[in-house]
Amino acid sequence: MGKRTDIKRVVVALRMAGIAGQDKLNGIFQYLSEGHRWTLAIYRTLHEFTPATVRDEVARGMDGFILGLPGADEAMRAVAESGLPAVAMNVDPAPLAHGDWTLVKSDAVAVGRTAAQTLLQQGVYKSYGFMGYRTDDDWSRERGHAYRDTLAEAGFITRMFDAAHYPNRMDDRAALLAWLAALPKPCGILAACDDAAFEILELCKEAGISVPQEVGILGVNNDPILCENAEPRLSSVQPDFTHEGYLAAQLLDHGLAKHRGKTVFVGVKQVVHRESTYPQSNSGRLVQKALAWIERHATSPITTTEIAAHLHISRSLLDLRFRELQRETVHDAVVRIRLAELKRRLLATRDTIEKITADCGWSNVNAAKNLFKRRFGVSMREFRAASDYSLSPHRQ
Repeated sequence: MGKRTDIKRVVVALRMAGIAGQDKLNGIFQYLSEGHRWTLAIYRTLHEFTPATVRDEVARGMDGFILGLPGADEAMRAVAESGLPAVAMNVDPAPLAHGDWTLVKSDAVAVGRTAAQTLLQQGVYKSYGFMGYRTDDDWSRERGHAYRDTLAEAGFITRMFDAAHYPNRMDDRAALLAWLAALPKPCGILAACDDAAFEILELCKEAGISVPQEVGILGVNNDPILCENAEPRLSSVQPDFTHEGYLAAQLLDHGLAKHRGKTVFVGVKQVVHRESTYPQSNSGRLVQKALAWIERHATSPITTTEIAAHLHISRSLLDLRFRELQRETVHDAVVRIRLAELKRRLLATRDTIEKITADCGWSNVNAAKNLFKRRFGVSMREFRAASDYSLSPHRQ
């Protein structure tokens, strides 16, 4: 397509306090550098960008708007009333409902899936966690759900820490510390953004939890100020914010008819690996495949030989890799996962102890009882009775 010869006047209202907004603006400028002639009026704060501002800019002859300033609902309604085209970026487009608009949005599902696949490929984690953003924004929930669902497909349960864990105080550090301490180690954690990843890292230092040996931490956004200055430096998933800005400018310039009222998603640019996560390895991927298979079959009478055969390797090599990366044998992993399921069923059902132990893979109930007592210091019956979460007689 040929370059434009006329000058388009565009308002850009964009939060630029973090790397995301800066990259989006850079993407707009990249588009303009290709010979597209615009003049820009840039607003960075809600104080600047108001309904009066919109009306003044419309009176000056503006041709369109690029809107990425959360909370500017009244100003966005004024944009809709103007009838001018607008591209929203990662903000709720509801105030534009009656206007001429398109939404460009980072694909939170792609971010969550990429994060899960990245940690799975490292192949060293016994468990996985997710820490959501404290204000529980939709992008945080969507990233967390996609991460959880991807891990579930691989046979793993994700331990979620999000707004539901803050019933009274959103800044409850004690609750987060307790969550970190309880995670089976080593554990891979996705934080909804780099700010949350930095917080987890600092709390791990406070609790004496080593990173990445006990907890691997992966953030989102790849903010260089946070990621490069953390100790150890933070690994991060980098959404393609620059392309979001470029695409927003391109859509506005070429007309919105094809995408009017629709959402255009932009995916992940890359994962930047730093010291807060392990490097990927073939051995790690092998162990992770084994753990996922064990998670799915631990309650069956499986053996280490069967697991090795499923993976098409020798039993001795499988045990060697587990000792290197998990600091446990394959048999230890099977028993650990069976015991976790046994505890869950003791609390969640009214089944007899004999039935539960049999369902969890033990042919000898006394052997299971003795192991439980040695491992946890109480009998199964005492464990069930002492729990505040035991089922009442009338509950199913």
